Amino acid sequence: MRLFNTFYDEEVLKKINFLKNIRLFYGIGEKDLIYILESLTERTYLKGETIFTQGDIGRALFIIASGKVALTVFDEETKKTKQIAEVHPGELFGEMALLEEMPRTATVTASEDTKVLMMFSSKLENLFLSKPKIGIVIATQLAKVMSSRLRAQIETAEAVVLRNRRTTDKQ
Repeated sequence: MRLFNTFYDEEVLKKINFLKNIRLFYGIGEKDLIYILESLTERTYLKGETIFTQGDIGRALFIIASGKVALTVFDEETKKTKQIAEVHPGELFGEMALLEEMPRTATVTASEDTKVLMMFSSKLENLFLSKPKIGIVIATQLAKVMSSRLRAQIETAEAVVLRNRRTTDKQ
C-alpha cells in the first residue's frame, strides 16, 4: 500500500478510497480501481439543475460523490410529479443505461450542489474487453444492485396490496 501511495497524488488516492466503498466496485483491487477511475467522468450539477429527464435515452450510470439528488416520475393519470427516491453520496442511479440504451424511467434533479462520477456504457464495454476480470465483478455487482431494487419494489407493491385488502375488509 505504501508503494502504491507514492505513485499517486492525494486527490487520486481519495477517489480510489471512495470507489472502494461503492457497491459496484466491491472486490476490485486498488490497481484496477485506478483503471476504473480513468473510465469515469466527473461533473458537478448545481442545486435545482436537471441531470436527466424521464424519457431521455440513457447512456451512463451516475455515482454520487457529494450532494444528493431527487428522482421523480410524472404520473399520466394524476398529471402530477411524484418523488420516488433520494440518492446520497456513495449511491448510484441510472444503472439500467449500462445494460440497454432505453428511455429513462425517472427525472433526476440535484437537490443541492452535487458532484457525480459518470460511467458511460461505451467505457464499460471497453472495460469488459480490456479487463474482463473487472468486467465480471462489475456485472455481478450490477446484477445484485438491480436485484435488490427489484425485490424492494416487489415488497412495496405487496405491502400496498395487503394494506388495500385490510381497508376493503374493514368496510
